[in-house]
Amino acid sequence: MKKIILFFVALLAVTLFVNGCSGNEAVKVPDTDEPAQSETENPQQNNTNNEELPSIAGICLDDAAEIVDMILGNDYEESFSEIEGHFGEPYNIRKYDDGLSVIIGKNSGKVLEIELSSTKYETWLGDKIGDTADKVLTKYREKYTEPETIHSNGKLEGWFDVGNGIILIFDFNKDDDMIVNMDISSDSKVELIKLTKMLYLD
Repeated sequence: MKKIILFFVALLAVTLFVNGCSGNEAVKVPDTDEPAQSETENPQQNNTNNEELPSIAGICLDDAAEIVDMILGNDYEESFSEIEGHFGEPYNIRKYDDGLSVIIGKNSGKVLEIELSSTKYETWLGDKIGDTADKVLTKYREKYTEPETIHSNGKLEGWFDVGNGIILIFDFNKDDDMIVNMDISSDSKVELIKLTKMLYLD
């Protein structure tokens, strides 16, 4: 009888010991001094901030045609070119009524080039048609370099290498049908802005 009682006492002691250990497992208590993850997480960390990317009217090179539709809508005239030229593929030219044209690759479905000739839109840094050469050249020369011309000594004034092979061009005389600027004065005004790639230029 004593053996049976001792057995149950021992069993009870073991049970209490086991329950005591499991009940005292370490539990992580939130540190009230640590801000919650939702408070510290930057919502832009997992998203591309288009405001920092080279763009015109919020459109970047290599954007899909669907993105262009979302931003600019469907009010445009479109022409098609089977001649690949420097783009390396046939392409569609969308011309909007408000002085903006966008070239979209037929095969890739991506933006290849953007051209602006009205004051309605601006670059990602806030520059518009009508801005003076003094304003835009001073601003962009602080941030970017002007590429060297391959045809003569000197730089391509008003052309800026904005990274990843992308070139932003300020044209101060669009009526001469040349994107190479000649005789720029401080009060010359921007008449056309083009966002393209050096790959597509001579």
